[in-house]
Amino acid sequence: MKIQFEHDYQNKIMTQAFTESFALTSDQDVQAWRQLWMGALKSWHSPYKSVIDARNLSIASGANKEQIKSAFERLEKLMSGFFLKKAVFYGLDPELAAVVPFDSYANEDAALDAVGIRTRTAREPGDFRSSIQFQNHFRQHVVELNFAGDTVIDSKEKVQILRSKMTNNLMHWHSAWSLLVDCSQLEIKEEFFPEFESMFRFLKGFFLKEIYGYQPKTKELVYPFKTYRARHNAAGRLEAQGLFSGEDANCQTRKS
Repeated sequence: MKIQFEHDYQNKIMTQAFTESFALTSDQDVQAWRQLWMGALKSWHSPYKSVIDARNLSIASGANKEQIKSAFERLEKLMSGFFLKKAVFYGLDPELAAVVPFDSYANEDAALDAVGIRTRTAREPGDFRSSIQFQNHFRQHVVELNFAGDTVIDSKEKVQILRSKMTNNLMHWHSAWSLLVDCSQLEIKEEFFPEFESMFRFLKGFFLKEIYGYQPKTKELVYPFKTYRARHNAAGRLEAQGLFSGEDANCQTRKS
């Protein structure tokens, strides 16, 4: 069971998508889903709604439907105690929809409308938005940015999507922070450097202090921020400013 979770803190929406075909066979499968869902809730501390892409989800032939229905009812009750206000499915198999206690819609637009989102978030081909990943090092006051696969930022739209997701991530922050960028899979076309500079000016209004990158994808590439060959060098710059601990650099070469 592979589920991709995305968090829109501004609109208080968690989206879930089954990225591979999966057939429910018993209540154990629903419980496995519950564990993944609970894991995704670690970043939530307020009421939210969930929109679930179930196009790859089905119920196995011969599965105990009453057992699965009961498991879903327990799931709904449990999640309601953990800030869930409403959950909706779209693309759900009709046979499975009969045992699921949540509302089901034919497509994503209808599901988003049902939770109060009137416009869809712009998505780049190749699902650029979902490739953007953050690690929040709260104790060190550092946000670490990396990408799930090879990424080329070659349009204003991609910069806008990155800016939107970074702003969304700032819902976690209430103090000054610095940005550490993993460049090992990242290329940024130079003609879009002004867009990045504009984004950084905007973020500095939200307590951004410093920006450093590490491990450029190739030695020929340049970036719109200072980069270092190794992560511990970039982290060390923040450490020198009292913002990042050396032990968090995960680099054995720093140990004497």
